[in-house]
Amino acid sequence: MGRPGMGPPGRGGNRPSLRKAFVVFGNRNYRYLWASSLVSFTGMQMQQITRAVIAWELTESFTAVSAIFLSFGLPMLLFSLIGGAFADRLNKRQLTLITQVATGILMLITAVLLVSDLITIELLFIIGLAQGTFFAFGMPARSPLMATVVGPQQLMSAMALQNAAMNGTRLIGPAFAGLSMWVQGVESAYFVQSGLYAVSVVLLLAVPSHLGRASAVERKGMFTEIGNGLRYAATDRNLRTLMMLAFVTAIFAMPYMALLNGFVEEDLGRGPSSFSFLMLLTGAGGLIGSLVIAAFTEFDRKPLLQLVVGLLSGVGLIVLGLGSEAFGLGGAIAGVLILGLMLTGYQTLNMTMVMGVAKPEFYGRVMSIMMLTFSTMPMMAVPLGILADDIGASRVFAIQGAVVAVLLAVVALTNVGFTFGREENAASMASAAPPDRS
Repeated sequence: MGRPGMGPPGRGGNRPSLRKAFVVFGNRNYRYLWASSLVSFTGMQMQQITRAVIAWELTESFTAVSAIFLSFGLPMLLFSLIGGAFADRLNKRQLTLITQVATGILMLITAVLLVSDLITIELLFIIGLAQGTFFAFGMPARSPLMATVVGPQQLMSAMALQNAAMNGTRLIGPAFAGLSMWVQGVESAYFVQSGLYAVSVVLLLAVPSHLGRASAVERKGMFTEIGNGLRYAATDRNLRTLMMLAFVTAIFAMPYMALLNGFVEEDLGRGPSSFSFLMLLTGAGGLIGSLVIAAFTEFDRKPLLQLVVGLLSGVGLIVLGLGSEAFGLGGAIAGVLILGLMLTGYQTLNMTMVMGVAKPEFYGRVMSIMMLTFSTMPMMAVPLGILADDIGASRVFAIQGAVVAVLLAVVALTNVGFTFGREENAASMASAAPPDRS
């Protein structure tokens, strides 16, 4: 994939086509990886609901719920760079497999604690620390593994359809969680999650191990390689811009999820069913957004598209905040639909361009820096939770939206050639058939 902003002006790429994006499913190994992601993401989305419900029932505090989100983000902050260096040095398929097994066992332990009535907010925090650690080592390996399997020609299709799977699970995950809790209590949802991770492991085993081998380059000390990765990301201008844009939404947009459960009860005066409904709508918007972006595989002005979609994400936060104050649940519904559509599209575009710009031997370390952006989301949830306890979540949402819009515009305008440029040979490269590396 050519670098945005480096190529000559063109006619805007071929017409958007979702059919072309689905060609990537012709790759056997990608199908297994995609299915594994679908199953594990379902478990992860179920946990978003169950963890928030448990924390709220134990404390009825925005701050405490935000602290549980922090427990997941803190290990990502501490260990993501190490996880990225591991991903570049070790077999990515094996590393992903190990972390999936460990996470499934952790879900089983949580279920047993709930059945035994031994769960406390402190134990929930410790479990979050452990899970965040596994995630910090596993995620920098999974996306580069997909990129290796499909090759650069269909990278955007692969990333967009992976995000579609993730956002599809935002529809079925909350539904599974709600149904499990309704039938047998919150502990049953954790037993289901453990089973889903077991299925994910079986699917990963169908992918040949050799596909995850590290690049054949000379390796140095662990911390030297981490430093090299940070230096590479900081000195490549386009990569640096993409990283900064990722941090903006991770810090100031995504933490709204940590406040949503309490917002439904405190600001809207509604119960868990309304929270689950809003989560379903967020997932629906995200699924649609992923599929729309997948159709833009050959579009050669992705940086500009990303900026527009990001600004609309800020608008969605403002609508969620001010709209809910004016129209109650109706305003909240409009806000989460916009957010689901726009934030997912933004993240898909950002991730695709990051993987397209980065050199393959740096994939793991670049992905680990992206993981640092994810870690800031739950960490930022703590001060936002404290602020929400003081002024209300709806006002916090509106403030977040304004900050996101301003910062995205500022960062994008620091690299005008990238933001308003075109991708070199985007259409011809996207139309090439991917290798099936079975």
